[in-house]
Amino acid sequence: AGENVVVVTGTASGKTLAYNLPVIQALLTDPEARAIFLFPTKALAQDQAAGLASFLETLGVEQALPVRIYDGDTPRSQRRAVRDEARLLITNPDMLHTGILPHHPRWAHLFENLNWIVLDEMHTYRGVFGSNVANLMRRVRRLCRFYGSEPRFALTSATIANPKELAERLIEAPVHLVSPDLDGSPRA
Repeated sequence: AGENVVVVTGTASGKTLAYNLPVIQALLTDPEARAIFLFPTKALAQDQAAGLASFLETLGVEQALPVRIYDGDTPRSQRRAVRDEARLLITNPDMLHTGILPHHPRWAHLFENLNWIVLDEMHTYRGVFGSNVANLMRRVRRLCRFYGSEPRFALTSATIANPKELAERLIEAPVHLVSPDLDGSPRA
């Protein structure tokens, strides 16, 4: 429905699938569309990238949707190719802050066509780290407006007490809460 959404459920309940499907659909529908997946750690980003690559291969669309990781471990010799090729960019808050936003003219095609921003593990974005991520999102939204795009946000978290409030504070926009009562995670 064009809304920002926050999905809050337990571990292994399908949160990743809940944002992968609409993002993949948007990217397949519009060949210029782009997405950013933001993970709090490089290790989680690597795990999610591997799972996503496998999923796209199973769907037979891995060539149409290049997934690229841009973090501190990305070799300098590959960074330009990542900027040029990525339809789905996986990164972390630190690299967004130091490697992407200050160099936004190099990333203009991404920002002009940015349809989705996913913030996974939202519950980790609290305290000083959370305020930094909120400032990053403010900068990203400002750059997107400058480049003529208005991406939707999908935020996910393990069960927390105030998901809607936290999500809205992080992105400074209304979000639709997918009820934690719909949790399909396995239980004893």
